[in-house]
Amino acid sequence: MRRGLMAWDPQEVPASALADRLARLRAELAREGVDVFVAYTNIARGGSVWWLTGFTPYWNEGLLYAPAQGEMVFATALSKRVAEWISSVMPAGEVTTTPRPSAFIGEHIARDGAKRIGILELDDFPAGHAQAILQAAPGVELVDVTEAFARARNDSDAVERLLLTKADALAQAACGAVDVSSAHARDFIAPAESVARLGGAEECFTLVAGDLRSSRAFVRTDSMGSLGETFAARVSLAYKGAWTRHVRSFAKDAGVQQSMDRAHAALMDFSLQSGETLAQAVARTFGSLGEVNNWVAEQPRGSYPLAPVANMAESAQGFTASAPFVLDVELVTDGRRWVGARMIGL
Repeated sequence: MRRGLMAWDPQEVPASALADRLARLRAELAREGVDVFVAYTNIARGGSVWWLTGFTPYWNEGLLYAPAQGEMVFATALSKRVAEWISSVMPAGEVTTTPRPSAFIGEHIARDGAKRIGILELDDFPAGHAQAILQAAPGVELVDVTEAFARARNDSDAVERLLLTKADALAQAACGAVDVSSAHARDFIAPAESVARLGGAEECFTLVAGDLRSSRAFVRTDSMGSLGETFAARVSLAYKGAWTRHVRSFAKDAGVQQSMDRAHAALMDFSLQSGETLAQAVARTFGSLGEVNNWVAEQPRGSYPLAPVANMAESAQGFTASAPFVLDVELVTDGRRWVGARMIGL
């Protein structure tokens, strides 16, 4: 569950910005002939609900119901005692706590007389929830509106860019605070979470790749051991619901650290040039430093706050060049593995 501060600041997230987002979504749904919008959420899939309401759902599952007109309704299986608090930090929509969110939403659909129900990520929508909606509102049609949501969502607005800018600065500061003199990974990464939490991150995941010579896998604190000759810190955090990620590599040897720092400087200078593909930009930026082993770009997609949208294997799709993205790169420089990640395009 979220362990940091969750609060609504109308200066950072104006209610008018959320109203504009909902209007954009409704316009896209109208073009599809859809009457209402329904999104499923759980602890890992809160991105769509946050984008529309300003609230990041946590711990339990729920459904967001957005009719063509009127107030949105967020139905969650959390207890009633938290409903008042959720209302205080969710500037758009009403909150209902119920053990059966889908049945409650189905009853809303039946009362509103809606016929075509737009489901975000229909293929991943839990079957039990779909069945409960169909039982409560017989005769309705469930249609996938993932693409319609993407058209409304994919370009970040000014509010989201401001939040991402603050989140990314916090993630960079957290990575910069690690204790490189420590022999143990836990001691190395501990200052990073402290910086993130005190800086206002409502959630923070700090991981360590303890020995880059053997693996670039990042592990949690309960799996950490001693640090190798080269190692890396990974900080993923959310600020007011906006997620970012920063990765930085380190070395015990000062000469090797200079090589790591050159690669990091290239990452910090990374940008897309006009007419350039992401693959071309990666090759241009890092090609002179060594061999690029892998890269992946992530952006908010659907219900996920960050999801792969482009990669070296060309198996990911959906990259929006005009919106900010997290770029994660792995290369071999001076015979050693280096990994890095940061938010691009703010």
